Amino acid sequence: MDVLTLTVFTTTLMLLVGLIVLISYLVVRKEGSSKSGSEPYLCGESMDDFKAYISVGSSNLYWGSISAILKKFYEVLRDRVHTGILNDWLVLMSLWFFTAVIISFMVVFVGG
Repeated sequence: MDVLTLTVFTTTLMLLVGLIVLISYLVVRKEGSSKSGSEPYLCGESMDDFKAYISVGSSNLYWGSISAILKKFYEVLRDRVHTGILNDWLVLMSLWFFTAVIISFMVVFVGG
């Protein structure tokens, strides 16, 4: 089997799997999206017992370390990159895509 046939076969298979996952998600989402006024199931306990534990506190070690490490990154994304204009988003996604393509070519042809 040559490379082109294998590439077309793999791409078609991935597209088919993605389509099946999308259709199954849409079917499940429509059935399970009822907003009947029932409270969430909490193993038979009342919601009042768990109100103090619902939100993640900053004292949590994992959340505190992640927020401390990625705070500057998030601020740059929020203040400089996210302008709310669709064209800016398209440019950013295109840059990510072309960067990934260039890295892939470098890995394939240079790292060979």
